[in-house]
Amino acid sequence: METIKQVEENQPVGKRKLSNYDLLMISVLSGLGGVISTYIGYLGNLLNRLVGVPFGAGQFVSGLHVFWIILVAGLIRRPGAATAAGLLKGIVELFTGSTHGIVIVFISLCQGLAVELVLFIMRKHNWATYAIAGGFAATSNVILFQLLYFSGAPIAYIGLISLMAFISGVIFAGSFGHSVLELLNQSKAFGRHKQANKTSPNQRIRLIVTGLFAVILSVGAIVYFVNIYEAPWGEKELTIAGKVENEISFNLEKYQAEYKTIRAELKGEYTYVPETDYTGVPITVMIKDAQPNEDATELTVVASDGYQVSFPLADVMIDEKMVLIKEDTQLRLIAGNYEGGYWVRQVVKLLIE
Repeated sequence: METIKQVEENQPVGKRKLSNYDLLMISVLSGLGGVISTYIGYLGNLLNRLVGVPFGAGQFVSGLHVFWIILVAGLIRRPGAATAAGLLKGIVELFTGSTHGIVIVFISLCQGLAVELVLFIMRKHNWATYAIAGGFAATSNVILFQLLYFSGAPIAYIGLISLMAFISGVIFAGSFGHSVLELLNQSKAFGRHKQANKTSPNQRIRLIVTGLFAVILSVGAIVYFVNIYEAPWGEKELTIAGKVENEISFNLEKYQAEYKTIRAELKGEYTYVPETDYTGVPITVMIKDAQPNEDATELTVVASDGYQVSFPLADVMIDEKMVLIKEDTQLRLIAGNYEGGYWVRQVVKLLIE
């Protein structure tokens, strides 16, 4: 009798069409992946804050976005499964409030196509195939963002974050995805043939680590969606809190008489927008109404998905190119004197610290 590993390594990509069961599995896993991608983005933001930059370092968890596509590809093993998973995952991300807008659908679709292409070329489902597929799929988001929104970033920098994305794809999409699939296969085999389901000590350790990592991610996601995430749908009030005399919540229309137009150029990690006019309310006007305490030194701008950036409060109070504008029903910070990573979308709170 062939072992699970032998079957896994020798089984070529399937040739049958997707069944109704396959489509159901793709829908469930891709939908879950689309929702969890918001949490993965939050983890990336935490990494950025740890290293003191608003972008770049978060690429090290980008492989977790692709993990779901690898999982679908490994479970379904049919041509088109990874592509369908990528497309559906992107649509779910779009409708759960992705700050990238419709572009995220194209990005996620291309990740699915990258996995599909590697599987087609290598014709096997094993660790090496998943690792390569995960690496290239995770890297594709960096390349595609550069093609869609050329930012003028140095080639060396683009190469660095591409390498980080590739490594992340190998570890968190390919290797982690393979281990989860192996864990699922072991569970199935245990139910059918208890005697045939013998694993080495190394395999058991790897499966335990995989299960533990999955539990940690799941618990983290639950905490995130319960305590941090705010759904971006609908119009929200802006809150100013922290070390202030008056904690206030209000709609931007309250300051309509204070609207000011500035001209600013956005230079981001992925996006470049030439000088454009932006009309909104100066941050200083709202902060003055909240009356910061004398010992307050920092302003933190918080988005609905948990993304946040910080500025020295003294610099903010003399900055004439920092305004809040309204985009559809959401608020966006325009920070004309800062790089694109500081232009926060879906702003829900100004925290004075």
